[in-house]
Amino acid sequence: MANSIGIFVCGCRGLVSDSIDLTLMEAELAKLKKSVGARVVHPWLCGDQGCETIRENIADRGLDCVILAGCPENVHGPLFDGLATGAGLASEMLLRLDIREGCAYPQRGSPDHSFRKAANLIRMWTARARLMKPFEEIKLPGYRAAVVAGGGLAGLTAALELAEAGINVTLIEKESFIGGNVARLNKVFPRMCDSNCGLTYLYSRIKDTGRARLMTLSEIVSLRGKAGRYEAGVVTRPRYIKEGICNGCGQCVKACPVEVPDRFNCGLGSHRAVQAPYPMDLAGAYLINREYCPEGCEACSRACPAGAIDLTQKAGETRINFGTMVVASGWSPYPVERVERLGFGVFPDVITNMQMERLAAENGPTGGGIICPGSGRKARRVVFIQCAGSRDVWHQGWCSSVCCTASIKQALYLRERDPGCRVYIFYNDIRTPGDYEDLYVRAQEAGVLFVRTNPAEVLADPSGGLKIIAEDTLTGRVIETTADLVVLAAGMTPAGDLMKVIEEEVVDRKSLLKYGLVGYSGYHTGHRQCFPMETAAQGIYFAGCAQGPMDMGGTALSALAASAKALKAAGREVIVSPHIAVVDKTGCDKCKRCLEECPYGVFHLDEEGFPVPDGLFCRGCHVCVGSCPRQCIVTQGFGLKQQAAMVSSRIKEIAPGEPVVIAFMCENDAYPAVLEAGRRGLRYPPNIHSIPVRCIGSVNMAVIKEGISAGVDGFLLAGCRSGECHYLSGSDRARERLDNLRETLNDMMIEPARVKFLSLGIDDASVFVREACEIVENLRAIGPSPFKNAIVI
Repeated sequence: MANSIGIFVCGCRGLVSDSIDLTLMEAELAKLKKSVGARVVHPWLCGDQGCETIRENIADRGLDCVILAGCPENVHGPLFDGLATGAGLASEMLLRLDIREGCAYPQRGSPDHSFRKAANLIRMWTARARLMKPFEEIKLPGYRAAVVAGGGLAGLTAALELAEAGINVTLIEKESFIGGNVARLNKVFPRMCDSNCGLTYLYSRIKDTGRARLMTLSEIVSLRGKAGRYEAGVVTRPRYIKEGICNGCGQCVKACPVEVPDRFNCGLGSHRAVQAPYPMDLAGAYLINREYCPEGCEACSRACPAGAIDLTQKAGETRINFGTMVVASGWSPYPVERVERLGFGVFPDVITNMQMERLAAENGPTGGGIICPGSGRKARRVVFIQCAGSRDVWHQGWCSSVCCTASIKQALYLRERDPGCRVYIFYNDIRTPGDYEDLYVRAQEAGVLFVRTNPAEVLADPSGGLKIIAEDTLTGRVIETTADLVVLAAGMTPAGDLMKVIEEEVVDRKSLLKYGLVGYSGYHTGHRQCFPMETAAQGIYFAGCAQGPMDMGGTALSALAASAKALKAAGREVIVSPHIAVVDKTGCDKCKRCLEECPYGVFHLDEEGFPVPDGLFCRGCHVCVGSCPRQCIVTQGFGLKQQAAMVSSRIKEIAPGEPVVIAFMCENDAYPAVLEAGRRGLRYPPNIHSIPVRCIGSVNMAVIKEGISAGVDGFLLAGCRSGECHYLSGSDRARERLDNLRETLNDMMIEPARVKFLSLGIDDASVFVREACEIVENLRAIGPSPFKNAIVI
């Protein structure tokens, strides 16, 4: 248990201190005595002086647990994690507490409310910290390092599998952001869910393992050795902005005189040469595209109030030793300007399917409006042209497998947003394998018109707009139609730079000629039936669209197969996740509830009839922890004892008579929605005290009962939407348990409305605000908890 806790409160250079009085906070911290060894209020903890202050206090005061209250955990994560481990503190003993998006932002203009809520949260986190202890390493029957080249869906999936299997992973991504092309998608079929939701989940799980290092803006330029003993040379491009110092104020952007094409938006729109981080850029700092800067220009550097810009930064070179590699280098859209008859690059209202995704996205250049880039008008008549360069001997001869379904998905965007929009899909053959056929049927029922044609031609229409000429192959007639917008289904082309490095420096030339590493299409080839993952490069496996064109489901499966092969090359000893569940047999009555509710079926019964989880396959969701009626399933880290300590930590009212509400939030979907509400400046009652958990299914109803007994007025449990839970059924299980708890409360003459379940998607910030206001209003009407005297006011 932690015996000397350091509490550090950050003013975030005014972003927090403008709303929360830090002088009052110093006085409040002085009241926290038990196990607290340091209390520090600092204007800027992520700056050099702030970091040194943390280091000095850890060393001088012998701190064994640190609470950082300021920005959310997903901001400056690598900086603070590295600081803690460098000071000899286990990374899990560094607790991040958000009082910026959760307190300062939504309560702007109400400094007293912001302060009281922040003080409550610090008190709750201190109660949690007192029960924290470093993780004990859990080993199950090799341990070597692995490299995953590419941070898209395939790379993240492979990195997660390898890291969870006990392998140290270096994840190398050439862009500044992770997620690859998936990060650019508006929605993903067939569920039409947010693409960034899954990517965020994957990376958070990778980070939880503590065994992965992310290198963005980096590329492998040399490779030598053989399976088990590889060495890679990696070059990292400079950001020109210091990550630990940039506070995201944006003054550099205002000063920059240069506009550059927006690469994330696939060339639609522009931004300054100094840019804010793209979505899924985890560095938390701005980025300078130095190649666009006018000679001698230093306007951004002069404008930066934090002194974060360093225009003299040079590319860094790193040598990495590892035993096996997963190549997940992804794909690029075929350059459809080469198909001259389609008019891309000639007519601005002819766009690609990836550009269409960016138009449809709320964080895209038009805020989600389908606006024609050339005319600026809303698109009311749209034509999709399939196989733009694909299945064409003059361009690329293969089918990219996803284009038909992608166009159908985008056609549904249009019809659902504007039922009056006329949508045509000109196709050679519709290829929608498996249950994607359902999407095809939905589009037909929605009024999308499918026209089977020979290759079309796009021309300017004399009356304005575009004219499309094609042969209807079902009738044999030449048809003409007009459109406001033409969308080309550009096929997938493999990103082959790394493949060239592998071919030139690793593969034996005779083996390459005999076996083949890269086929005519640019994709890796192997014996697809018997040895689909094998290549001439031993110990190197290809995943996702580096292996061949495929959808996201196929990409994930390919990455799983590649990581399984990589594990075989990496060794035999596996260090499993520290978050796995352990059953305390002294309290277990063999009810088997954990066997019934585990989403992954990892429990079995031992010879005495006690449930035992298989640590190698346990996902650490802790749904079993929430299910156990005797609270005898324990985990390392944030478990039942810590949750109970937080809800019974003498939480004070925000104002006299105001209800106290504790909100357990799924860290994957619900909590990001809460953070987004704060970033958008949406106001909601300060009564809500949010606690992020791995899965809402991990919350045991005994914790809720203990909180109610301690005088908490109400509880809000927020999880993923049904069917979207990252742990399959955790959200549904939590809802069922809460329904049962309401019946119990009713029997105890306690109002069932004091507890509420809420389903939230990652983009449901406004839904959260509405529901938060509602539960607080209801609790005001109900009145204070009958156990209110348990709270010290």
